[in-house]
Amino acid sequence: MVIEIIIIVLLLIVSAFFSSSETAITRVSDSEIRKKAEDGNFKAIRTKNLLENREKVIGALLLGNNAVNILASAIATSILIVPFGDVGIFYATILMTILIFIFSEVLPKTYAIRKSEKLTLYSTPYIKFITMILAPINIMVQILVSSILNFAGGEKNRSDWRQNLRGAIILANDQGEVRKRDRKMLEGILDLNDLSVEEIMTHRKNIESLNISQENQTLSNLAIKSHFSRIPIWKNNPDNIIGILHIKDLIRAITISKNFEIEKIMQKPLFIPETTSLSIQLNQFRQSSTPMALVVDEYGVLQGLITLEDILEEIVGEIFDEFDKPSSQPSELNDGSVLVDGTMTVRDFNRFMDWKIPDDEASTLAGLVIEKAQKLPQKGQILSIKDYKFKVISRSKTRISKLSIVKKLNN
Repeated sequence: MVIEIIIIVLLLIVSAFFSSSETAITRVSDSEIRKKAEDGNFKAIRTKNLLENREKVIGALLLGNNAVNILASAIATSILIVPFGDVGIFYATILMTILIFIFSEVLPKTYAIRKSEKLTLYSTPYIKFITMILAPINIMVQILVSSILNFAGGEKNRSDWRQNLRGAIILANDQGEVRKRDRKMLEGILDLNDLSVEEIMTHRKNIESLNISQENQTLSNLAIKSHFSRIPIWKNNPDNIIGILHIKDLIRAITISKNFEIEKIMQKPLFIPETTSLSIQLNQFRQSSTPMALVVDEYGVLQGLITLEDILEEIVGEIFDEFDKPSSQPSELNDGSVLVDGTMTVRDFNRFMDWKIPDDEASTLAGLVIEKAQKLPQKGQILSIKDYKFKVISRSKTRISKLSIVKKLNN
């Protein structure tokens, strides 16, 4: 009987190893292991290779865990059935359930949750050996499971690393490890791939441009008085942009001679589709010599203008220089509502208030209200959009200038 008890204890220890290893492997941070592997840590390199076949490893650990638990229960039953008869089966079930639950499940898994990285690094050689020994059975099980899932219409889950990273950022923010400002910057980087240039561009009606048909003196005076370092130049009509004039090039040309030709000093404009993502455009700005692009639709019609600064502001927030006028920020009123300009983008408003107003139908708050109303709403009109109530405070001709927004209380 003593030998059988010793075997049961050893099996419980092995079961604890399987349980802790399974939990550690599922919980360990791949990024931390990869970082240590890149730094030359041998244990991390070995663990990194192990994690590349995580499904097979977990399958082998579960198989081994179940095998030793069943074997330990069977031995315990054989011991207790001798003195107690058939009732010994019941006693063995109760006893082994308690022992396995405490010493082979809860205790090792709790330790693995707290020390997942350390445990994975040190147990990798043993896990590899067990995986190799149980490989034939494990492969058969994996084939059977895959066949059942495919027959049932199950699809392999492909995790979205952006969503995983966003979840980690939100969790760190909730736990106080990341400040709200830093959280917005990190989320702004992740959003670059999901946002298109049309969502943040300066609309064509707000573009400050110059007519090339004007005299050099007039054009130069207007350009120098402008607060921008680069100014679009148009011909025949403002939507026909033929070049970009850099103020430095203009001043250099004026210094050399008064009789210069604008065509020779202006730069070639960069045209991009309105569907271009911000991440792609950011890379294009990095590779090109101009930090400005003109946005056109599928018919080649000018829609707006975007700069490198516009994209950077999506990450770090508003960037002001000595010529910029700070845009009016939303102001919270005593009744709980928020007064805001209709021209403010939905995304900027959400970031400022930490709200979740839908931004898939329109880029600005005024545009969202018009889209919802399916017409130009009147002053004082109230509309409900998701969990928010919008009220038109003021309107200038066809433009909604001020809105009041209040978040509905959940029932």
